[in-house]
Amino acid sequence: MTTTVDVVNRALQKIGTRTTVTQSELTNNSSNEAIQANLVLLPRRDELVRMAPWNCATNYANLALITAAPGTPENVSQATNVWSKGQPYPPWAYEYQYPVDCIRPLFIVPQFTTGFASGVPITTAVTGGAPMFWNGPPVRYEVRIDQFIPVVAALVASGGSGYAVGDRITLASAPVGSTPIGAPAVLQVASVSGSAVATVSVVNQVAGETIPQGGSYFAAQANPVAQGSTTGLGTGATFNLTFGTQGDQRIILTNEESAALCYLRQITDPNVMDPQFINAWSSILAGDLTIALTGDKQMANMKIQEANMIISEARKNDANEGLTINNVTPDFIRVRGMVFAVDMGWTPNMGVDWGSLFPLY
Repeated sequence: MTTTVDVVNRALQKIGTRTTVTQSELTNNSSNEAIQANLVLLPRRDELVRMAPWNCATNYANLALITAAPGTPENVSQATNVWSKGQPYPPWAYEYQYPVDCIRPLFIVPQFTTGFASGVPITTAVTGGAPMFWNGPPVRYEVRIDQFIPVVAALVASGGSGYAVGDRITLASAPVGSTPIGAPAVLQVASVSGSAVATVSVVNQVAGETIPQGGSYFAAQANPVAQGSTTGLGTGATFNLTFGTQGDQRIILTNEESAALCYLRQITDPNVMDPQFINAWSSILAGDLTIALTGDKQMANMKIQEANMIISEARKNDANEGLTINNVTPDFIRVRGMVFAVDMGWTPNMGVDWGSLFPLY
C-alpha cells in the first residue's frame, strides 16, 4: 500500500537526504521537511494531473445544467434583443456546472446514439439485441466563469420518509421549458429520525471552500424548497435554504444538449495512481524540496528534468493503453471549417499538443 508519506520519503530519497518523515510529522507540521513538503505536496499532484492524459485520472460525468439559451427546449422564455445575465455566454446554447473534482476537461461526448438495437437490418434479415452506442466527433466547448448566489446552509422544513444517512438530494429546479433559475443545490443527509431527514449538509460546488458553496442560482429561492431527485428512496422532504453572497464559479459552455464530459479528475488515493504518476510526483516534489532544504539549483533542475522525462513517457504509454484509430483530418478539409477529433483534443495520441513541461530554475 502506497501513502502520501511514501511519496514524500521517496522525494527525500531522490535528493540524497538521510531523513524521513512520519504521518504524524506531516499532519502536525512538526519537522522542517514536513513543513516544506506540505506546502507543495497537493498543488504539485493536481498540476501533474493536468500535464498528461493519465488514464488513472480519466473520468466521465453527466454535467449539471445551469441555463440554456432562449428558444431551446429547456428555456422557452422570450428572446432578448441583447445578451443578458442568466443566458449562456454568446454564441453558446448551454451552460453547465464545472465538476468540482475536475482538474482538466478533455472532451464532451456527442449525445446521440447509433447502432442496430432498434432493428435496423444489416443483412437481408432484421437483427436485434445489439448494443447501441455513442458515436461521432467530440463537441466544442469552452471553460469560463459566471457569478451565482450559493447555498451555504440548509435546515429541514419537512423530513419526508424513506431516507438513509448518506443519501444525496438534488433540490427541485425550474420546470422544463420555463426560465432557468440556475443549477439547484445538492444536499447530503447527515442524520435521520426513523426514516425522515433530520439534518443535512450542503454539497460544495467550489473545491477548497471552507464554507460550502452549493448550487449555482441566479437569485435566492423562496423557502421551503422541495426535493427534485435523490440517490436513495426517500420522498417528501423540503428545506429552508440560507444563501450567501454572489461569487464566481467555473462553468462549461457548449452547444450540446444533455452534455457528458470526459475529464481528468482529482485523484487523492496513491493506490489508484499509475506507477509513473507516483514516480513523476515524487520527482517534481524532490525538485521543490531541494530548493527549500538545500538551495542546490543544479540538483533541483536534475529532479525537475527527471519528472519531465517521466511525463513525456506517460503521454505515450497512456495514449497506447487502449485501441486507437488515428483518423487525422487533412489540412484541405480543416481549412474549410470541417473540424474533427484531431482539432478537439479528445484523444491526446492524435497529434494534440499537451503543452510544455515543468520549467527549470
